[in-house]
Amino acid sequence: MLRAGLFVIMLWGAPASAQSVEMGAKVFARCAICHEIGLGAGSRQGPQLNELLGRRAGDLPDFNYSAALREAGQNGLVWTAETLAEFIARPRHFEPGSRMIFRGLRNPAEVEDVVAYLASLQTPDQIAMRTGKALVETYCGACHATGLEDLGPHTAAPAFRDLHRRYDVADLAEALVEGLSSGHPEMPEFEFEPDQAEAIIAYLKSLE
Repeated sequence: MLRAGLFVIMLWGAPASAQSVEMGAKVFARCAICHEIGLGAGSRQGPQLNELLGRRAGDLPDFNYSAALREAGQNGLVWTAETLAEFIARPRHFEPGSRMIFRGLRNPAEVEDVVAYLASLQTPDQIAMRTGKALVETYCGACHATGLEDLGPHTAAPAFRDLHRRYDVADLAEALVEGLSSGHPEMPEFEFEPDQAEAIIAYLKSLE
């Protein structure tokens, strides 16, 4: 049995204080040398950071990531409050092979504030849905169509956009946590954390 998301710990809980968000915006000025965020943001020396929380690492098609970061994303690294904080503090230690030239924020309060600022630009529902999308693409996309219009690699695997016609997707929460499996011999059995299951269901509902 595979426990999904070794890199993924969901932390979109209580909203940060306004002061923390304000301080984070000021500290982010150091990041803005390489990264853009906001309306019209594009990738420069670093990738644009819109809708960062819930994004799979190395996943923007128009940015030339390091091979190490792309591989980490393919293996399940999703940007959550925790993984982002670890990366901001020590980017090269967190992901050896990353081309990020910034050495990291050494002050834990500044790290917390920057994460709070980035999180404030998305709603918890948006973060959950994006995280669910990243999870199903990572762990299910090898066989299933996971979007609204794509064709799955395995013709016998049902498209996720059609699941609501067969199940109430909210009822899948227990199965996702206790061990999702089917009678198909090629399908591995997965286990997800409860908040990961919640995110997956949020994404599946968006496909209905």
